[in-house]
Parts: sequence; C-alpha cells; structure tokens
Amino acid sequence: MNRDSKGIFTTKAQPFSKWWAQFRAEVIVVPMEDPLEPFMKVNDNLLTLRTGYHTRRNTIVVPWMLMLTVLTLYFIYDSSYQYDFEAHKAQAGRMIESYSENKARYISYLSDAQKEGDKEEEGIFRRGIALADNAIKGYSIYFEQDGDVSLFTHMRALKQLGELDHFLFGIGLFSFMGALSLGLWLLFLLKPQDAEVYFDRNRQIVYSWRHGRVGAASFDKMGILENHLGLNIVLQFENKKQAGYRPMAIVGIDIGKLSFHREGDMTYPLAQILAFMEHGKEAVITGESFTREPAKYFLRKDKKPDNFEQRVEATLAAQDDLVSHYQTSWVKGHAL
Repeated sequence: MNRDSKGIFTTKAQPFSKWWAQFRAEVIVVPMEDPLEPFMKVNDNLLTLRTGYHTRRNTIVVPWMLMLTVLTLYFIYDSSYQYDFEAHKAQAGRMIESYSENKARYISYLSDAQKEGDKEEEGIFRRGIALADNAIKGYSIYFEQDGDVSLFTHMRALKQLGELDHFLFGIGLFSFMGALSLGLWLLFLLKPQDAEVYFDRNRQIVYSWRHGRVGAASFDKMGILENHLGLNIVLQFENKKQAGYRPMAIVGIDIGKLSFHREGDMTYPLAQILAFMEHGKEAVITGESFTREPAKYFLRKDKKPDNFEQRVEATLAAQDDLVSHYQTSWVKGHAL
C-alpha cells in the first residue's frame, strides 16, 4: 500500500480517512489474544495506544543519564587536585626553585656560547632563560599575598603560564556534563507517564491530553503523519490557558522498534484501528477485553484535565479547519 510517505522528509499530515478504502480492500485484520504494541487497552467501546516516550525513556534517556552521571562523578574525582589551591601553592614553590636553577644553568651556557660565537646555541639558551623567567613570574603569583590561594589567584597564575585555556575548557566540560546529567535526571523523575490516545467507537472520535491541554478530533478528520520516528497522530489541541485551538501531533508512536520506521511497519496497526472503529473489539481481539501492563518506574501519570468531557466537546466544535490546516502547514508535535 503506497501512501506517498517520504519518511523523514514527510512534513504534512493527511487525513487517515483518505486511505480507508485501500485498507478495507488490501489488509485483512486477524483477531488475536494480544493485539501487540502500541495497543494498551481494547474493550467494547475503547481502544487505546501508548505514546513512544516510555520506549525512548528506557533506551535513550536512562542510558545517557547514567553514563553522564558516572562521567561527571569521575571528572570530579579525577579533577579534585585541580581545585586544591594550597597544593598548587606548594608545588609553585618547588617549581620556582627548579626554574631558578635552570635559569642559572642557561645563563652559564649562554656565556659559553657567546664566547664561542655559536649563534644557534645562543638563541636556544636565550629562549630557555625567557621561559624560566616567565615560569618564575607565573608561579610567584601564588605568593603575592598572605593567606589561602583563591580561585582568581590560581587563574592569574595559569594565564601567565599559558595554561588558563586548558583549565577553562575543563570547567566548561564539567559544567556541560553536569547540566546535561541533571537535565536528564529531572526529565526522568518529573516527566509524567503520557496519557494514551483514546479511540471511542460509540462516538467515533479520538482524544487525548498533554500537560493539561485537551486534544480531540472526529475519527474521519484525524490526521496521520508517518516518518522514521513512527506514527504521528494529529488532533485539534487547546492552546495554553484554553485560548483557542490548533492542530498538534502526538509524535513518535513506535511500532515494534525505536526508529527508522517504514510505511509498511505502520500499515497493520492502522488497519487494526480502522477495523475496531468499524466492527468493534471482535475484529481485533479474541477475548472479552484486553489490557496491557503500563510502563514502569514513572512517579506519576499525566493528570486528566478538569472538566474533561466538556472540553472535549468544545475541541470537537472547533475542528472545522483542522484538516485543511494540517494538510497545508507543518504541525508542531507533542513529543515530551
């Protein structure tokens, strides 16, 4: 079945109803005990789909979160000496003594080279003396004032020694890893489990919600967009504070794999949805009902909005331009 999907380059949604005749003619849906993911619930009136976030949470967010946390902790342990400024001060005293000895030796060698008229060696020893002078000047900064060495004193010394960029890069890298690790922890702990997408057979409507915003559409006006992330379902959603409505996509409903979906991966699940909405649960499952265990380790679920049924009806009443809008414009997605 060719639905003219361009995969990752697909940018405009199309009404699912556009292909209903092809699905009826070309796809045979076989009732099963388990209708397979992404289906979570099937009964007399409702069929629900999960979003793809819980898959991405377990396969992307958690591994990266743990890896970055370990790297951040290792960086803190490995860099502990970098922030022990008193140890740097003690080392500076030893380095001043060492470079002073080197400078005295280079001065002696320079005198011999000048006597012999060896210009090449004379240049080498002059550079050695200059390097020693610079090092002594840099390390002496640690002793310019009494008391403990501050971060700014340490940075002034590093600047004189030509090592400040390396130090700042380390701080930047640590800050980046720490911020990214913290962000992933916050996402893992605070992001609620997504509401499922509900297909209501009696009313022939589709609805869901995201972060307090209700989305709904008549089944024959629901849009789909298929790309490498999976199936994207387009509904009419409330704007923030319920001020108006606009189409939005529930992004990345994965079908059996995380990414790199093809059109064929989504054909049978779409046929199952159509069969349920037209013929009921008997077209999809063999039992009285089906319920799949939800994803684990979420601290909370996305709370169902207040006055939900009234807001669904209001959203349905505002769907007149839904199809023309998502067919001609790029639709923002509800991914997180």
